Amino acid sequence: MIPALALRGALKHWKRSVVTAGAVAVACAVMIAVGSLLNGIDNSFLDSVIPNSGHVRIDGGVARAAVNPLGLRGLLPDADGLLDRIREIGDPRVAAAEKILSFGALLVEDRGEGDPRNLAMRGIGVSPETRFADNVRDALVGGDFLPGGRGICLSEEAARLVGARLGGTVLVLVRDRSSQPWYESLPVTGVFRSESRDFDETTFYVAEAKAAEMLDAAGQAREIRLLLSRREDAEKVAAELEKALAAAGSGGDSPAPRVQAWQAANASVVGLLVFVNVMLGVLMGLFAVVAAAIIANTSLMSVMERLREFGTMRAMGLRARELEKLILAEGAMNGLAGALVGMLLGSAVVALLMKGGLDLGGMMESLGLKRYNRPRPDPAWYALCALAGVGVCLAATARAARSVRSRSVAESLAAADAS
Repeated sequence: MIPALALRGALKHWKRSVVTAGAVAVACAVMIAVGSLLNGIDNSFLDSVIPNSGHVRIDGGVARAAVNPLGLRGLLPDADGLLDRIREIGDPRVAAAEKILSFGALLVEDRGEGDPRNLAMRGIGVSPETRFADNVRDALVGGDFLPGGRGICLSEEAARLVGARLGGTVLVLVRDRSSQPWYESLPVTGVFRSESRDFDETTFYVAEAKAAEMLDAAGQAREIRLLLSRREDAEKVAAELEKALAAAGSGGDSPAPRVQAWQAANASVVGLLVFVNVMLGVLMGLFAVVAAAIIANTSLMSVMERLREFGTMRAMGLRARELEKLILAEGAMNGLAGALVGMLLGSAVVALLMKGGLDLGGMMESLGLKRYNRPRPDPAWYALCALAGVGVCLAATARAARSVRSRSVAESLAAADAS
């Protein structure tokens, strides 16, 4: 009987029910959309940026503090020896270890007539089978990624700016370790287009062996990147590896290499992500408080306007406890309806953003994140938002129900007459 009476009351006073359910729906939709967006940003960093930049990095500790971070003085002098020692250790948590040789270069239009166009860029020398360029492989729009270690892979935008094309050539000009110029015409074997315009305009790839030849840096590297089976092991692996490498290299003239887990190597980005999560969490909290106040006020007003109705029910034999259950059941129905509508609205917003992505601006590109972020739905978060909406509605209704229950039949009827 209680559910039937509650449904009848909600339909009879549909305007108040719509306001209450609407407040729950809007609150759920906003929290679902914002939470999914945060989840998308975090996962873009953890599942895309981190694997491509390495879970653990080994470098000489000089490049990051240098005026020119791409200068050749900061290279690891014995990168091959370090790789051999890492393989000798044989840590089963390490899935891949690879030398990375990054350098500054000037790409020049390879025509030999007129005033050739040029573009200053960062070259990255990697193995043709590298595990640290999946973002580029997935973004290829033509050709292959360094087939057989040949050629150069650059973005569609960079190719346009220097007048190059797939199958053509581009002139790469660098300075080697002795500050002598080296230039070589390389075939364009791959063209990509990523979601980061900053990355596209500043980065190209060549084989690590070709980069070492051009820079006169055989056996050296800018850094060694390690890919782990589980990113959660990064700090522990980095600490153990640093001790092992320091012990193996003790007594030499060169300083011990610096070993960093991804948390330390990307400390600024991690800090920014934490800040963004906290700020958006606070905003969601404030919005939830406002929504809760609207729900509480609407529920209380709805109950107070119906004191005569409730008093009449009491006079006809409905007990105070049953009346309280009736009011709570009506509030639960409003909250559940609002939560379901909110989940649908939130899902629609998330689906819309997943198609084109949300433009977060160039600041995200400068941090290595995608400019266009796509939310990542999480069913657990959807359920939590829905439960929170129903819970807030129930809590607000319970307060109003206690107020009515504490009144006698005569007080309810008298208060209704007075109003």
